[in-house]
Amino acid sequence: MNALSRFGTKYPFHPYPTGWFSVGFTDDLAPGAVRPLRYFDTELVLFRTESGATVVTDAHCPHLGAHLGYDSWVEGETIVCPFHQWRYDTSGKCVHVPFAKAIPPRARVRTWPTVERGGMIFVWHDLSGRPPLWDLPVYDESRRIPDAGFRKLHDDFGAAHPQDVFENGVDFAHFPGVHSTGRAVSDGEIRMEGHRFFSPVRILPAGYEGRIDNATEGSTVNSEVVGGGLSRVESRTPHAPGINTIYYVSVTPVDASLSHYYVHQFFLIDDDCPMSRDEIAHFTALAAEHGLREQYSDGKIWPHKAYVAQPMLTSADGPILKYREWYKQFHPAV
Repeated sequence: MNALSRFGTKYPFHPYPTGWFSVGFTDDLAPGAVRPLRYFDTELVLFRTESGATVVTDAHCPHLGAHLGYDSWVEGETIVCPFHQWRYDTSGKCVHVPFAKAIPPRARVRTWPTVERGGMIFVWHDLSGRPPLWDLPVYDESRRIPDAGFRKLHDDFGAAHPQDVFENGVDFAHFPGVHSTGRAVSDGEIRMEGHRFFSPVRILPAGYEGRIDNATEGSTVNSEVVGGGLSRVESRTPHAPGINTIYYVSVTPVDASLSHYYVHQFFLIDDDCPMSRDEIAHFTALAAEHGLREQYSDGKIWPHKAYVAQPMLTSADGPILKYREWYKQFHPAV
């Protein structure tokens, strides 16, 4: 039974969309480190060269099939097979075979396009094998507050599809019930720019009785979905003027029955932030604790929910159908 038919019992689309997907955190991969991975029902290897380059390849040596993620090691800018010590460079090409007079011209392992953003390592996935159709945006995150926030890999949220998870950004009605906030309303224009979807949301204070449109009170949550596998969220609250809370969320399918949910929270500080150092430390500590806990508020729902293709929506809901129509471009043709 193929991945689509197994996954089709819950979702009417393929489990492996097109886009950039996280496979780890930057700070967790030191130079010389090697890790076996399994994503998109494929065995992979992640390693960092001695100069700091991040590389993801298919797992098995084409010589006699050794797994390059176990008992291998890094030498300079190459990974060394533990079986016969064939060495592969960052392009996947074999550059050394011990005792051989010549290297077989087709000796290489497939490499996966890899970039790092927001303290996370991303690989490009496309079921058709196309090279990256877009680059991940580069954001100005130079004003990051050091040693604040958290990074977490959740591997217990079941087969939550990336589309379903990122739908949270436009599901206004779930904020009060799931996250115990005030009412959530649109805070500006929903924008779709090719592979990017922007949804600005305002969380109104509890008991708010003012105007809903053009409200200026409460917190803001500006989410951006980038392609099939990443959501970046910026949040500001009047309780912490001058502090911008950033979340990177990536949902990476392991196979048709399991996805990994990567989340990285950190904080940016404005030049004119009026808060003291102690106030900033207090807020970021509380926000990290709260943010980590709230991941499970959604995570306990995803494994058990059904996908409703034609939901009964009300005026309290956000632009869910608009988002779903936009996301269709990342579902591969089968």
